Amino acid sequence: MAAKKSSSAKSSGGAAKKSSTSKSATTGSKEKSLTELVGALAETTGLTKDKAREVLDAHAELLINELKTNGSVQLAGIGKLKMGERAERQGRNPATGEAITIKASKTVKFSGGKRFKDSFQ
Repeated sequence: MAAKKSSSAKSSGGAAKKSSTSKSATTGSKEKSLTELVGALAETTGLTKDKAREVLDAHAELLINELKTNGSVQLAGIGKLKMGERAERQGRNPATGEAITIKASKTVKFSGGKRFKDSFQ
């Protein structure tokens, strides 16, 4: 029984720790988790959390499909997402120092719009 008591004390301590990290997420010191982002979207729009999650999932799918189809997406008032390519390059294994070849890959590049950039000055 004592073991259960100590494990519940640990879990309540973890819950307190979690809530303190949630506070820091709103101050900008830590990026928001998906759950926190869904909660914020739900609160801002008046949607339920389930609907807010559906909206975020649908938006992500739309962005992915648009990038695959056209190679770029204009996000009004925010900026532009654009497909980019990284060439094959040489790197080093940090553990052994051995030279390795990093294969070519595709990536997404973001370019902030004027309104977006100006909001941080």
